[in-house]
Formats: sequence, structure tokens, C-alpha cells
Amino acid sequence: MATSNAPGMETDMKTFKDFLMQYNMVSENCFSHCINDLTTRDVSEKEDKCSKNCLDKFLRMTQRLSTRFAEHQLLNSQTHS
Repeated sequence: MATSNAPGMETDMKTFKDFLMQYNMVSENCFSHCINDLTTRDVSEKEDKCSKNCLDKFLRMTQRLSTRFAEHQLLNSQTHS
């Protein structure tokens, strides 16, 4: 029984690993771009707004790419049918 779940678990682990890699990449990019003052523990209003905008832009871009990819796949499957 354990072997029947193994492929699904491997896929789940890969998906989770991919998610964590994306999360870390976005966090690092937004931090590098937005956080400029490391002399204080407080996050400035400007840094906070920049970080939120950075994440929002990434999420919108990812959603748009996913939508366009799905459209492309649909068109591709229709032309080959």
C-alpha cells in the first residue's frame, strides 16, 4: 500500500518544494528592493508599502502568466485535435 502512495507523495513534495523556492525568491527580491534601512528594527511606512506592492505585483504577474499559459495550452490542444 505504501508504494501506491509514493508517486503522489513525491509529486506533493515536489510541489511544496517548488512553492518554497518561489516564496524564498519573492521574499529575497522584495526585501532587497524595498528594505533600505537596517539600522532600526522598525519597518518604515515606505518600506512596508513597497513590500506589499512588490508581492502584489508578483502575484498578479504569476496569475496572468498562468492564465495565458492555460489559454495557449487550450488553443494548442484544439489545433491538434
